[in-house]
Amino acid sequence: MYYISELLKDTEIYGNCAVSNDARVTDIVSDSKKVTPGCMFVCLKGLRSDGHDYVSEAFRRGAYVVVCDEGYVQKKASGLIIRVKDPRSEYAKIMSRACGEPSKRLKLIAITGTNGKTTVATMISSVLTGLGKRTVMMGTLGAYFEGEKTSLGTMTTPDPSVLYPLLERYADKGAEYVVMEASSHALALGKLDGLKFKISAVTNVTPEHLDFHGNMEEYAGAKAHLFELSERGVFCIDDEYTFCMAEKARCDVRTCSVRNTYADYVTEDEGLNGIYGVEFDLKTKYGKTHIKSKIPGVFTVSNAMLAASVLIELGFGSEDISRGIAMINGVRGRMERLFLDTEYSVFIDFAHTPDALTKLLETVRVFKKPEQRIVTLFGCGGDRDPSKRSLMGAVASRLSDFVIITSDNSRSEETSSIISDIMSGFDSVCPHIVIESRKKAIEYVIKNAEKGDIILLCGKGHEEYEIDKSGIRPFSERDIVYSAVGMDKR
Repeated sequence: MYYISELLKDTEIYGNCAVSNDARVTDIVSDSKKVTPGCMFVCLKGLRSDGHDYVSEAFRRGAYVVVCDEGYVQKKASGLIIRVKDPRSEYAKIMSRACGEPSKRLKLIAITGTNGKTTVATMISSVLTGLGKRTVMMGTLGAYFEGEKTSLGTMTTPDPSVLYPLLERYADKGAEYVVMEASSHALALGKLDGLKFKISAVTNVTPEHLDFHGNMEEYAGAKAHLFELSERGVFCIDDEYTFCMAEKARCDVRTCSVRNTYADYVTEDEGLNGIYGVEFDLKTKYGKTHIKSKIPGVFTVSNAMLAASVLIELGFGSEDISRGIAMINGVRGRMERLFLDTEYSVFIDFAHTPDALTKLLETVRVFKKPEQRIVTLFGCGGDRDPSKRSLMGAVASRLSDFVIITSDNSRSEETSSIISDIMSGFDSVCPHIVIESRKKAIEYVIKNAEKGDIILLCGKGHEEYEIDKSGIRPFSERDIVYSAVGMDKR
């Protein structure tokens, strides 16, 4: 049971609504189908439905109180209605209060950005764990705490009904730190508004999710909201949007960069060691720290720089940070090398935006030998921003030696239509083949691999599923590769 007065403390309520101090509700829900007698129903407006359309139904099911938008009008109210400015934001705050405001018992660290969130979050949580701190890692790969994994489904940042009880459980178990990936969707929808972050960081902001946000300004603005919830922000200012975010942020600001020498944290003497990783010096106000990572790619320099900067801002020593990052073998689905008994190499990477694909292919071009081919297999997601498809086609054809265009979570769209969009930007001079079935495409690339090939399976990364019109089904690129080469599953 929850006291309504506690759930709505500090909330501005519109209109005449008197709530008794001892009034209580049995539960808090945002799905009208989950309404039970005595509960609170919060009306959320979504892309396909609006909770305000189900107010009467909620009362019929026995809801004690409904929380809705300030402008909602119901001629004949059949129960208690509370009007607020932003029901989505308020829902997050209500869930936080119901769960004992877990951010007061945890040190929360959030990472946002278009690319690199998972890698940076993994680096930070791995170093903290190595230093003996009881640390939760929460994001695209799921939620991890001391060997226990909790699936978060397909969401990078879970809904309030899942997120806040989960944080409460971790706090009860004695967790100290939570390192969380914060998606632009979650920020735009107010899912994190019930939290206070000790420190947050942004990796980069390049075009993505414009089907949802509409334009880059709205997309960047959603990410900037994170820093309204944070005590301190660390910004990688190597693109125009993060630079502007740092200038406008109201929290305590720190900057890092691989290009701008006036930043608080700057990389020097970067070294790319091919498939064996990267190393560089990080210049800070405390002196220089040598950072070495086993994860290959020029983007790893930026990711490791940001992770180290956050850890230094948290008060940890440079030597501990350097040693901790050096011990990380890799991140699942992020330039992840499959160890095969073959004369070619296979990497799985989550690159699913033009920027990420460009950085991946440019990185491989740096360390590949003249006689080696870059073989890129990729597709684009359905029901997602279609404007990036031709751009990814252009990038793949410009920077690859051979390309296989295939499916990648086509959802409700026809794979052939998505591929047609990709091909509108593809330079047909580049050798390529179109195979709609991703499984058959992977089997093709393995069967036709040449000695020295660097094969890149792009777009799905850590995902172990495929989504099409029939729904979600299990799909493991790793298993398909191992089967194709005649090896046991690893």
